[in-house]
Amino acid sequence: MRRAPERTFQERRSALEEANRIRFARADAKRDLKDGSLSIRELLMDPAEELKGAKVEEMLLAVRGMGRVKVTRILREAGVSQSKTLVGLTHGQRDRLLGALGCEGD
Repeated sequence: MRRAPERTFQERRSALEEANRIRFARADAKRDLKDGSLSIRELLMDPAEELKGAKVEEMLLAVRGMGRVKVTRILREAGVSQSKTLVGLTHGQRDRLLGALGCEGD
């Protein structure tokens, strides 16, 4: 079994700070999606660097009025895997997703 490379205290601290920064950015984005100050269209079209690794499903679930059943249906309709990240969406998947959400022309 291979072990992870030994890291210095500073390397571990930097990694933890980066992880926390990303975690807080995602929490802020979810909060903004929930209160409507960030639209899902804006997020899908131009995600912030910290959000690019976030799962599409996770972000859709943060939108007011979107539950697990509706999100699963929309993802299936758009042909997007539940494990797909924001940065991993193709242009076609993004367009189909926006269409399924009813916000392609916004």
